[in-house]
Amino acid sequence: MEQNQILTGALQMFENRLQKLKKEREKWAKREGIQAYRVYEEDIPQVPVILDRYLDDYVLYDKSSLRFQTEEEKEKRFETISDIVRSVFQLSKAQLFLKTRKKQKGKEQYEKLDEDKKALTVTEHSARYLVNLSDYLDTGLFLDHRLTRSWFSKAANSKRVLNLFCYTGSFSVSAALGGASQVTSIDLSKTYLDWAKQNFNLNGIKTEDHSFICTDILQWLVDESRNEARQRYDLIFLDPPTFSNSKKMRQEWDIQAQHRNILLSLLGKFLSPGGEIWFSTNFRKFEMLIPEEEWLSRGYTCLDRSLESIPKDFRNTKIHKLFQIKAI
Repeated sequence: MEQNQILTGALQMFENRLQKLKKEREKWAKREGIQAYRVYEEDIPQVPVILDRYLDDYVLYDKSSLRFQTEEEKEKRFETISDIVRSVFQLSKAQLFLKTRKKQKGKEQYEKLDEDKKALTVTEHSARYLVNLSDYLDTGLFLDHRLTRSWFSKAANSKRVLNLFCYTGSFSVSAALGGASQVTSIDLSKTYLDWAKQNFNLNGIKTEDHSFICTDILQWLVDESRNEARQRYDLIFLDPPTFSNSKKMRQEWDIQAQHRNILLSLLGKFLSPGGEIWFSTNFRKFEMLIPEEEWLSRGYTCLDRSLESIPKDFRNTKIHKLFQIKAI
């Protein structure tokens, strides 16, 4: 009985919090010129959900565990929370997309959740991005990198840019809009590369002026490093997965174990003199294994920009880490 009272009180607090955030976020987003942003992020411990807005649609993520509840209780609580969200924002069922992560193994975690393909275009400052709210756990646009995309766009002017593990190409679009002379986007997934091309088209960027390569990135780096005529880049963006054992890759990938090798190989073999690498990861326990003195001895600085890169609408300041590596 006491537990039910605590939950009832927490849900009332959640509803009140949403009412407040609704007004605040709408005004802020309008001033910022953005149509996709975070509304609520586990503000109340007893209501561990995340709510994101995309134009007039919303995505609700269930972040609760099964530690103190059954699967049935978990589903019922999420349903109650969903009803509160619909009520506060006056949404139809079709306007709220529910995401819940279940225990999955191997390739199951990357499979589609649905086939509805609820796709729409959102504006972020001067850029436009295609998002899919229904079919995957992620929507195709990482909102926590909004500030980083803006910075990257400014840094890309007149630069040759390489975007590794490019996903749907949002950073490639940012670079091209910022005046990059040429952008090379590489990913293992043809689906994501096609998505990236759609994002280029949405922004009036000619895809034929840039390169899109579908391949195993780790193997590509090995092969290209042996090519004496290989391209060098002024600006490299690297945001790899935390871990991957995909059968399409010749070797397993682990961000903590292998970031040192990939960063140093990029420095020596792919970065042009005076160039920069922007390296990001969402692995919360990540530790940079290249010490400051080693960066300096190689003629570089490594600036940790993690905290300043977290947008205002995010409570979680550990959602990603960002390092800017540049020649001295």
